[in-house]
Amino acid sequence: MAHFPLTFFFLLVSVLMLNLSCVTALDPVDEVCSRTRNPSLCSGTLRSDPRSATATITRLGYLAIDLALSHAATTTNKINTLLGRAKDPGLKNSLRFCQVEYVSYANLACRKAFIFLNQRDYSGSNTQGFELSEVGSICERKLVAGPSYLRQLTIDNWKAEIFGDIIVVVSALLKNG
Repeated sequence: MAHFPLTFFFLLVSVLMLNLSCVTALDPVDEVCSRTRNPSLCSGTLRSDPRSATATITRLGYLAIDLALSHAATTTNKINTLLGRAKDPGLKNSLRFCQVEYVSYANLACRKAFIFLNQRDYSGSNTQGFELSEVGSICERKLVAGPSYLRQLTIDNWKAEIFGDIIVVVSALLKNG
């Protein structure tokens, strides 16, 4: 009978530790987004797609690639519209530069990231995520000195960076498994 309180104590501690480990587990979106440069934009962007509700870490990588491809097309359309309105040759050059970044490099980085993720080559997908992130950063730097109406592209550039960050984080999590 003297062992009952000690056994009960260990059982209680074990149950509490199990509960604590369940409470502290992050869902995949939070786990990934907490490691990006803008967790709230990341979370809001991923959660806006219903597929994220049941996605694993791997599926979030594919989701980010899919969303990034769509985002690159939408951003390219905005850039084309702005190009049609631009009069200043310097502004046109900056917009053309961003157009090439989104049409060529963002699409290529997404397609390569998909292939590498499929092959479980997480170093390759990591590199492509970084390349995608750079598209947004480079375009933003090109446009920062332009007219204020170009600020509408700022969120688009941030999202390109976030999609790249998500691919980098997913790749790192899967590599370190």
